[in-house]
Amino acid sequence: MLINDVKKSIKAAGFKDGDKMPSVRKMAKQLNLSVTTVHKVYKELASEGAIKLIQGKGCFWGDAPMNSVIPAEDVYTGIERQFQKDLDSGLLNAFEQLPSAGELAVRYRVSPYLVKKFLIQKVEQGVLVRNGRKVFFSEERSFDSSNYILFLHRSDERGRMHIESERESDVFRTLARIASEQNLVVRFLGYYEKKDKIFSPDGSSLTIKNDGHCLGAFISTWLVDDPQRLFAHFAHFQSPISVWWEYAPDMVPFSVRNKKKWAFYNVAFGKEAGLIVGQYLKKKKIDSVHYISPYHESFWSKARLQGLRDAGLDVIPLVDNQFASPFDLKDHTEREGRDSQDFLTQMVKDLLKNATLNSFVCANDWVATTVVDCYKAKGAEVPYVIGFDDTIDSYRYVFDSFAFNVATMVREALYHILAPTIYAEQRRLMQAPLGRVVEKKF
Repeated sequence: MLINDVKKSIKAAGFKDGDKMPSVRKMAKQLNLSVTTVHKVYKELASEGAIKLIQGKGCFWGDAPMNSVIPAEDVYTGIERQFQKDLDSGLLNAFEQLPSAGELAVRYRVSPYLVKKFLIQKVEQGVLVRNGRKVFFSEERSFDSSNYILFLHRSDERGRMHIESERESDVFRTLARIASEQNLVVRFLGYYEKKDKIFSPDGSSLTIKNDGHCLGAFISTWLVDDPQRLFAHFAHFQSPISVWWEYAPDMVPFSVRNKKKWAFYNVAFGKEAGLIVGQYLKKKKIDSVHYISPYHESFWSKARLQGLRDAGLDVIPLVDNQFASPFDLKDHTEREGRDSQDFLTQMVKDLLKNATLNSFVCANDWVATTVVDCYKAKGAEVPYVIGFDDTIDSYRYVFDSFAFNVATMVREALYHILAPTIYAEQRRLMQAPLGRVVEKKF
């Protein structure tokens, strides 16, 4: 049935003003429809003023009775907000059993009764499913070995993927692990930007087409200069698309911004990482730091600096605007036939000439290791340094580093494809799973 047909059927059902409507799930069962379809119908009826949605109480025809609005409504809104935040941050796993109502009650500082009511409401909406006492997120789409998802990443002119960073490796490993756990087939495609071509694993070029067996696509924009040109290949793609977005949140092309079935995930851009590092340092009683970055032409470097300041730190920046990323620096040295480490070391030495403090927040772990090496080379006491990326070098050199939440990004990106539920439709344009500082105590 079309949405308008369902609306006409409900309007003709004879509900009176103030009558409580059946839950989404009950109505879906009565009409032999999916809960998603009925949810959309209820949503449209609410926007038209035909029904009234009361958080924690249900749906009412016309205006809800006054006694149906209870003070606990604000509590439900708070639970909803915290629940969404925990899903975004990875504390809740979209593919695993939810914590018990008691555990959530402790976390949200409300009674188990209110949490149970909240969970029941989500079950009725089709967002969650219950199996005995266990509660899980709903997976609306069934699939088997004939189904697959596409994962697209930059490649060379032969379709061979380029993996140049630990974050890229983390994404691939996490994707492979979760896909294996879910018995999900992944087909890897390469994108060669210079010729604007997409390649299959055997090196042959291909055109993206709709395929009834394809559940969706996961697109990486890592080191892609013009994402809009890449997205044009998926202009007529009908299945859900998740995007690993490696730019500033406000740079999403208008052609796909708020586009239905598209979801964007960003783990590294924004001031949140700097804010978390700043809060961590405040707890360590470090109030004044240098922020050292040879990549301050970038949005992300400026954002991390702002996050440190928003945390209440006194920050003295030691920055250079010549490059926007370590990859820009490496490209520059390669063109000039110079060693990238020697080049970075000289940049860091020049920045350190203005250092007056003994605590450094470094734009990434490569900068942090270089700062440590510079102090060691002159026989000076090594200062406190903290980096970003939580790379192997942060363990080898033993310094604290911020770990971006790659696992949650991949998990949520896949969940968006496998279960484009009511809950997924309510999400923001940009998901930004928060990471954490990994403290080294060797």
